[in-house]
Amino acid sequence: MTLESDLEEYCSIAKQEVFNPGEMASFEDAETEETLTCLRIQVYHPHQSAKDVFRHLQFHRKLRHRAEDTVLFGRDAKACDVSFYDTRVSRSQFALQAFRAFERSELCFEIKHVSKRGSMAVNGLPLQHLHKVELPEKALVRFSDFQLLILKEPGESRDSFEIVFEPCAAPPCQEVGEVVPCGSPVVDSGFHSQECAVSASVSLRGPLENDERMLIK
Repeated sequence: MTLESDLEEYCSIAKQEVFNPGEMASFEDAETEETLTCLRIQVYHPHQSAKDVFRHLQFHRKLRHRAEDTVLFGRDAKACDVSFYDTRVSRSQFALQAFRAFERSELCFEIKHVSKRGSMAVNGLPLQHLHKVELPEKALVRFSDFQLLILKEPGESRDSFEIVFEPCAAPPCQEVGEVVPCGSPVVDSGFHSQECAVSASVSLRGPLENDERMLIK
């Protein structure tokens, strides 16, 4: 190789390694990635292994939802975003909905009982049909034989949030202990319910829907 060819090769390599101010400008102009609020839900059922009641859940995988969407929990796998394989669960059991409070910047959540049959409780507070409460940072949700411990990890984004499910080997109620009611439930009309004085020891099983009496093969 001649000296001239060596010089051309060196210049070619130098051009490839030269700093490109356009790339830095585009990096600096890029939008800052916001962290997402995450609802970490630990699920438990006394017969979860034998009955495989959580067969439809994807454990340890973060599922992203838009902030304006309602996340519906229940037995109907076609209609619900999250379904449980158990005849004691109503076709639609409860719903989670994000909202923004006037005095807070982060996403808040409310949980609403949408089943017309049976009862459910949030931190020991019994909810009837269309009762809803704001979801606290740590909430124990109980219905039928199910226990769901929901832990809220706040984020910056107001456009979307994540939900991740984790199996729980022991009942979450053993961890949180006896929880006092978290506040007065509100019916969907916005008026406070007079039923908030009902004892927290109310049965969470309740009557079954007609088709729930059929055994799953």
